[in-house]
Amino acid sequence: DDDPMPLSRLRATKPGSNGWGIGAERSSSGGGMLVANPHFPWQGELKLWESHLRVPGELDVYGVGLMGVVGVLIGFNEHVAWTHTVSDGQRFTFYKLTLDPSDPTVYIYDGQPRAMESQTHTVDVLQPDGSTKPGSRTMWRSHYGPMLNTPFGWSSEIAISYRDANIGNTSLIAQFRGMDGAESLAEFQDVHARVQGIPWVNTMSTSAEGTAWYADTTPTPNLSQASIDAWLDARENDFLTSALAENDVVLLDGSTSMNEWVEEAGAREPGLVPFAKVPKLERADFIYNANDSHWLSNPAAPLVGYSPMHGFERTPRTPRTRMNMTLLTEQGPGSPSGDDFKFDLPELQATILSNRGKIAELVQAEVVARCQGADPVEYFDAEAGTTSTVDISAVCDAIAGWDLRLDLDSVGAVAFREFIGEYPYRAAFVDAGLMFDVAFDPDDPIDTPNTLAAADEDGTDFALTALAGAAVRLGKAGIAPNATLREVQYTLKGDQRFAMHGGGSAEGITNLIDYDILMTALETPIPRGEVINSLTGLTTDGYVVNYGTSFIMAMQFTDDGPEAAAFLTYSQSNDPSSPHYTDQTTRFAEKQWRPIVYTEADIDDDLQERMTLVGD
Repeated sequence: DDDPMPLSRLRATKPGSNGWGIGAERSSSGGGMLVANPHFPWQGELKLWESHLRVPGELDVYGVGLMGVVGVLIGFNEHVAWTHTVSDGQRFTFYKLTLDPSDPTVYIYDGQPRAMESQTHTVDVLQPDGSTKPGSRTMWRSHYGPMLNTPFGWSSEIAISYRDANIGNTSLIAQFRGMDGAESLAEFQDVHARVQGIPWVNTMSTSAEGTAWYADTTPTPNLSQASIDAWLDARENDFLTSALAENDVVLLDGSTSMNEWVEEAGAREPGLVPFAKVPKLERADFIYNANDSHWLSNPAAPLVGYSPMHGFERTPRTPRTRMNMTLLTEQGPGSPSGDDFKFDLPELQATILSNRGKIAELVQAEVVARCQGADPVEYFDAEAGTTSTVDISAVCDAIAGWDLRLDLDSVGAVAFREFIGEYPYRAAFVDAGLMFDVAFDPDDPIDTPNTLAAADEDGTDFALTALAGAAVRLGKAGIAPNATLREVQYTLKGDQRFAMHGGGSAEGITNLIDYDILMTALETPIPRGEVINSLTGLTTDGYVVNYGTSFIMAMQFTDDGPEAAAFLTYSQSNDPSSPHYTDQTTRFAEKQWRPIVYTEADIDDDLQERMTLVGD
């Protein structure tokens, strides 16, 4: 395919996650605690799988990993526990090359022409009749790296190349083998410092002694301040740089050596940020991440002064990040960690699956006050091209009676989801504007923005318009405003349907579940009907789930060793005849946590089957 990639694919939708490390000050046992909650596909080659690896005297680690990757990637041993979230930082920089007008394979660098390199690859290509014949493709590269066939093309004037911070990273196995076998947090940290093999994720960890540690040790371009300043200026004043920045892509001027990566001692490879300068934080209370930048890994100790290649600081946080902070910092009667402000394991489990939505907690009461007794609303259906008068009373009543949870039997969750689905995500959700009146305040990042936006001076009230839109969309789907998630949100395992609790990014919920058109060669995505609302995932079949909370674990270190419970939401086996094809899916739907059997004595007590594999 010679067509340029679409702009939306320049930075593919990245998996989400929540990760919490709880220290001794917030732990009822005094030992460390951990929540692992990666949001990954439920189908295909990116599914996570459970394992417990034991080599007497050398290794005893439980957790999950990706198919084909040796070792445990998220889990715990007797001394440390850890999880990961996808980093908000940059693994690439793109370069706009200024081309020689007489030759599009020559570019100008520091005022001098420089020729690109090319290599022709020939492979056998399958033909329609089943035969094969050789096909050749010539690939080009600059000194930065490969050339890209971007949406902007390769013209006679400009072309796009890029440099990849992970291109030389062959240390993944050594990195995780070291983490799996670490006998202290200090040893765990030393693996990060020495190996520097983490490819694209933050690390949240905790120790048996109760020290929590956050670090973003991913390979990151080490740009000079002059280069950063020039890029920030171009973000504001150059159309192409700004357009790519909207897709989280850094575009630099490739015609000047000023934008080369800076070599510095202590980096795994020349041009990367050295370990000593990456964001990291050690705490006795907690650290966390939910895919925003390092800045608020603990709100009481902001991380500032780092390169924006690690992510921006003092900028709006997503609703999900704000809910993570709310759950970890809330105090008082009924708060997640109880009256003593210390989590025990059941409290930690209940908190991560509380299914609270941050946006609902901010505006639900104001929405109800606005809509109760309101007249029918004129609504323009852009898809149909028609205007109608819509009665919003049923949607309003459902939201008014809602318990503000996205649990299976919560009435009003569906109506509120479609209400916020009328707002443009993400702009309306992170700062003042269409949804909020009070703007984001970097000194109050948990509670701002807030306050439902007032009606316009002409009386137009977008909140009421959004309620009308929710009523129209639910009508198209044949779903009543007071429908529960049990009725309309589900996943499939074979021909078995399982109702699912949880919600999407816009709702600001930790238990994120969603639908994704998976780029997988192994499985056909779970089918779903015609899409009615792409933001909320509403279809003519309701809300279908194949992505999101995949593995979820809560654990604590006690005087007797690690204690943990978990789900693998899509279950461990791909074999429909196996009892493990749907067992954990059922447990997750019902929030029935499965204890992790870890010690040798507990394994013997719970032994289901023993298999011995013998090889040469």
